Amino acid sequence: MQLNVIKMTKSKILFLTGLILVIMLSGCNIKKVASQVYAKYITRAPYDVIIVPGMGFDTATQQTSGFNTRIVWAKALYDRGVTKNIIFSGAACSSPYVEGTVMKMIAERMGVPAQNIFCETQAQHSKENVYYGWLLARKLGFKKIALASDPYQALFLKGFVEKNMPDMGILPIALDSLKYYSPPVPEVDASTAFVKHFVPLNKRESFWVRVGYANSNRLPHLPNQ
Repeated sequence: MQLNVIKMTKSKILFLTGLILVIMLSGCNIKKVASQVYAKYITRAPYDVIIVPGMGFDTATQQTSGFNTRIVWAKALYDRGVTKNIIFSGAACSSPYVEGTVMKMIAERMGVPAQNIFCETQAQHSKENVYYGWLLARKLGFKKIALASDPYQALFLKGFVEKNMPDMGILPIALDSLKYYSPPVPEVDASTAFVKHFVPLNKRESFWVRVGYANSNRLPHLPNQ
């Protein structure tokens, strides 16, 4: 019992410390750091593929600003020739729709060729998005791989990427450009991505289990084959 309390206390301390650091970074340095990271990794373009982490699909409006941003940013990188292909990664986590599948549908409606978009549909945490996406990319034969996301998530994942996949690029959106990359996206019929008997992630895992995933830079368990 005492050991469990100590472990819980350590988890809380790590989480609160990380939260304070994120707030400090957001208030002071995120714009500068995101710009520096992008400048470093854009020099390695073109990439064979970018990995775009999923986000919950809002069935009421079919979009949220963060959800839209990641898809629009991915298409912009494809249109500019920064990447040749896109992997959207994400299972059904906060809503009963498989995130990677729905994002692929929308990207196709926006004009990205279907043969250049791939889905990873098992990841339930940000670090799983990256790792499972990377495994899929390698399986497909891609060698030059980059993570592409909003600056908050990209910088949150930076340490994990540099430790475990040091050859992977990181392409965050400039903080000043977030509104530009958040326009409405085409509506799609997402019924084929619907998961019956869905249980949200926050009902399947406790808050502190999810905090543990967020605080760890260890590789996640391998996805189901």
